[in-house]
Amino acid sequence: MNLPVMPKCFWAFSVIISAILFTIIFASPNAHATDSGITISQPQMVNTMAHEISDFHVGQQIGIEATLVNHDQKDKKFTYLVQVINNRGTTEYLEGFSASMLPGQSFNATQVWIPKEAGTYTVQAFVSSSLVPQVPLTNTMKTIITVTSENSDTGSYMQV
Repeated sequence: MNLPVMPKCFWAFSVIISAILFTIIFASPNAHATDSGITISQPQMVNTMAHEISDFHVGQQIGIEATLVNHDQKDKKFTYLVQVINNRGTTEYLEGFSASMLPGQSFNATQVWIPKEAGTYTVQAFVSSSLVPQVPLTNTMKTIITVTSENSDTGSYMQV
């Protein structure tokens, strides 16, 4: 079966649409948030018992927890997303979940990440309207952590 020959302008249009979709899907977590009525706290690293931790090692379950608050007078649907980026700029982890909050409700959202190698990581947490399309509902909150090998003494983190 022979496919029809498309004019050059069709292919250029396809490239432009693809670039726009890529920007919407992958760049929007860094965009400025809308006035959504939802706020997010600086993420804290917690253990499996939800206690804050400040030492991190390879293979450890690290909960990335932020407090979300719905300041609006109506229910809000949202998606909580966590992204962990290594010191080479590569995304090591990107997970999230969707839920809804009642008016005035406060909610501790947590995603668990298990580092596979030692290094410095940027942990980003943010809230969007959904997975696709992502319309930011909060600004991106960032924390830098250092993960050590399993036999090392301590890792650390600092808020940015």
